Amino acid sequence: MARCGDASAAPVVLQGSPGVCRRGLQRKGSCERRRLKALVSEQLSQDLLRLLREELHSDVTFSVGCTLFKAHKAVLLARVPDFYFHTIGQTSNNLTNHEPVTVENVEVSEFRTFLQSVYSSNKDINNEEEILRKKIVESEISQKKLDFSFQKYKKSSDYAVQKHEIPDDITDIDDNLISNDNYELEPASELGEDLLKLYMKPCCPDIDIFVDGKCFKAHRAILSARSSYFAAMLSGCWAESSQEYVTLQGINNLEMNVMMHFIYGGTLDFPDKANVGQILNMADMYGLEGLKEVAIYILRRDYCNFFQKPVPRTLVSILECLIIAHSVGVESLFADCMKWIVKHFARFWSERSFANVPPEIQKSCLNMLIQSLVSTT
Repeated sequence: MARCGDASAAPVVLQGSPGVCRRGLQRKGSCERRRLKALVSEQLSQDLLRLLREELHSDVTFSVGCTLFKAHKAVLLARVPDFYFHTIGQTSNNLTNHEPVTVENVEVSEFRTFLQSVYSSNKDINNEEEILRKKIVESEISQKKLDFSFQKYKKSSDYAVQKHEIPDDITDIDDNLISNDNYELEPASELGEDLLKLYMKPCCPDIDIFVDGKCFKAHRAILSARSSYFAAMLSGCWAESSQEYVTLQGINNLEMNVMMHFIYGGTLDFPDKANVGQILNMADMYGLEGLKEVAIYILRRDYCNFFQKPVPRTLVSILECLIIAHSVGVESLFADCMKWIVKHFARFWSERSFANVPPEIQKSCLNMLIQSLVSTT
């Protein structure tokens, strides 16, 4: 189970495992998960669409008539690999970074709509890709049956991983995946699934991130689109904006894995060993509002049983959740925990773990209990 939050914020660690009693809560759980999935999916879509419109870290330009469109190779490769290879892949070795790729037999409005769909659609866009590709591919190329699997373009010279100069004390990592039997990797949408495949291979990364001696290969554009922290680091006057690698402090490999899988795929779960309180803090620091929502959902589900009837282990875990919400400043979750504790205060008062709650939180519970008693008289 996920553990309690930052020890510095909660000096007394409560003992006991969060009770995950999912039977009888399927309807509530399914509703909450659908809401979360829709929220995270929409955030991912809007972040990528903003990336397209702001042209941040763009590395390819298309020319349609007299109109230029700036885009990102990584996004195109993840979502429309056939289109990528029929346009960029066939000519990129002969192009400079500023020379546009000419796209013929396509209207400006049609190409604009296509790019917007590539960056923001939460559905499979294979049909749209096929329609556009048939219009722009020369007849002799379109008749060839080409294999555009990830394994093939991974070997292409276009996607050869560049050898970066890295510190001597850094070791390589040969797998970026989270290893946990109980961790279900569910992306929020088709868009998230496509981007997550790009990250997990990894394909055409342009930035290395080192955390606790491990390397995570990523893409500047996607990091900047999803995280305000990375946007400032990689686009502004920070020294890291011109470097080929950065080093992050204050997080561990598991937390970095959780963050990267969310940035790319909008994943909706954490591995069992994840510290939910730490991830909540990390999400706040890196400007990942969606990741905060996922953490809050997991706290409500695994620690609070969605505030159903109390069972012995739930009493302890809700107190843990109360401390986490207080330390991170999640007011809505803190208020829900307080209301539930006050409602079942007779049960909590006899719990030894309640005595270990920080005094200021105990006082808040007692004040709310008094207010509730006064209001009923």
